[in-house]
Amino acid sequence: MLALTVACEKVDLDKGVVTRQGLLNFAVSIPGQSIEYAATSAGPYREGDTIIIKVPSTEESPLNLSQLKPFASLGHNSVIEPALGKIMDFSKPVTVTVTDGAGKVTTHIVKVVPTLPKTVFSKLWFKTSEAIGIKRTNISGLAVVGEHLLVADFNGGNVGIDNGVRVLDKNTGELVRSIAPPTTFCMQVVADDANHFIINRYNVYSAGFVVYYYDNIDSEPKMILNYTAAAGCPVNLGRKVSVIGNLKSGKAFIYATTNGNNNVYYWEFMDGVPLKEEPTIIRYAAAEPWTFAHIQRKSLDPLSEHYFTYCNYNASDPNLTQGSRFVSFNNDMEITNIARQNHYYKVLGFDVFRVNGEEFTTMLTQGYYAWDATHVKVLETTDPSKFNLTPGAAGHKDFMLFESDAYGGINYNRYGDIVADVRGNEVYLYATMATNAANTSGIMVYKMKYNKQ
Repeated sequence: MLALTVACEKVDLDKGVVTRQGLLNFAVSIPGQSIEYAATSAGPYREGDTIIIKVPSTEESPLNLSQLKPFASLGHNSVIEPALGKIMDFSKPVTVTVTDGAGKVTTHIVKVVPTLPKTVFSKLWFKTSEAIGIKRTNISGLAVVGEHLLVADFNGGNVGIDNGVRVLDKNTGELVRSIAPPTTFCMQVVADDANHFIINRYNVYSAGFVVYYYDNIDSEPKMILNYTAAAGCPVNLGRKVSVIGNLKSGKAFIYATTNGNNNVYYWEFMDGVPLKEEPTIIRYAAAEPWTFAHIQRKSLDPLSEHYFTYCNYNASDPNLTQGSRFVSFNNDMEITNIARQNHYYKVLGFDVFRVNGEEFTTMLTQGYYAWDATHVKVLETTDPSKFNLTPGAAGHKDFMLFESDAYGGINYNRYGDIVADVRGNEVYLYATMATNAANTSGIMVYKMKYNKQ
């Protein structure tokens, strides 16, 4: 039925007359749904105005423009033609005329535009370690290099082709080849921004933190960093590693963390050579010594900010007051926190990526217990003022964009890694399930499609 807005007369106090108004607003709804989608610009409308209405649509279920129900708000004693009591076809722009209470006639064009959501997520596949040939099911890291997905399958003090990195086709998950580890006690495989990659040894049994560079999956390893225990390398440094820049040409940075202290260690490289063998140390005084942590530098700029997550895992934490924190901090150590309600007790890994000038963060997060469910989440982190939004708050759905299915398995090591592979307006999210069983551990892949608004 026609929706009429009554008592919309405007009194002109100077002239002592009543101003009549015609079309005030226009909206449509999808039959069977209660939501009304209003025009992008509110009325009252002037002669010849085009009224745009955006209605959500998806590729899987496109909006049927021929079956929409219209609604209008009119001024006092105004009449609209055609009458709006029935389903109308908006496959083409619809012209409506409105006669106001004074008899003035205006014409307007109503155009309904199907609008894809800004981001659309879909699950592509999950393949178990059993299916893709990974033997060490507590997967410690992965990286995307060109057309390949590299998955850590290290075996402590063992070397040899069967104890290194599995190279998979990144689209299908099929095994392409294996790469032997460059040394013992390797931990992660990490790509730089130019499709090169590194494998690192972590400092266990005084082995030191050692980084090996690979130009591609067929090249031989080249040692580019050796931070020894004798030089001050802390125990377990290299559990988590990140890279930004090009490790072959120009500037790059390698970051590493450990457990048991609250320091972050990094090295600046130029053309693949560290400016110094000793690391620069960032002391994160806002936290106690953590159980594990991961950091990403935002840019190559000397004053770059950082994204950082750390976890203080407390084996006796019934109220779940500790666990992971996710923050952004600048060069002056000014900290912006993402509200804890946006992730579970442990943030196992994260990756920040950009599409069309906008920034997003994907994280792999798990509950308190080793057997709690694990999820992939995606947040839009372009605007730091949204970081304190919590579920249910106004605007939160535009901040927390996605949460995946729940994945089960036992993860006592608290391992986990996730990387984003940006391909134009599509982003492929690869995440590990690091568990104690071959039928629950593996690799999951989600696709995020970005639709420019």
